[in-house]
Amino acid sequence: MPIKINYKNSTLKKLSKNLVLFVDKKFNTTHLKKILSKSEFSYINDLLKINDLNKNFLVFELSSKKKIVLVSIKKNIKTSDIENLGAQLYERINFGKNSEYFLNSDSIIHNNKSFLGHFLQIIGE
Repeated sequence: MPIKINYKNSTLKKLSKNLVLFVDKKFNTTHLKKILSKSEFSYINDLLKINDLNKNFLVFELSSKKKIVLVSIKKNIKTSDIENLGAQLYERINFGKNSEYFLNSDSIIHNNKSFLGHFLQIIGE
């Protein structure tokens, strides 16, 4: 199944599609307040309290048409680990029924300037 990646230089707050957002290794979501609606933000934070935060990804189904994928980024992650993380996400979303995901690069909290390029490398191959 082909994966469609969209890059938009606009706010996705009212978007009713699947989102991929980035958080730190402790799944701190404070910086997502400006991206998510209040109800989405509250719902995800409530669910984070009962989830295993040692995973690389957490997927939250907000409705039958919208999922939010949180990708956990470790502080000193290596380039090869970034590429592996992207490959793991690709496998996960390529397995499901939904093929359209909006990746919000504004949520990336890593200082590697080419993080997104490494993360998406597997999709370009």
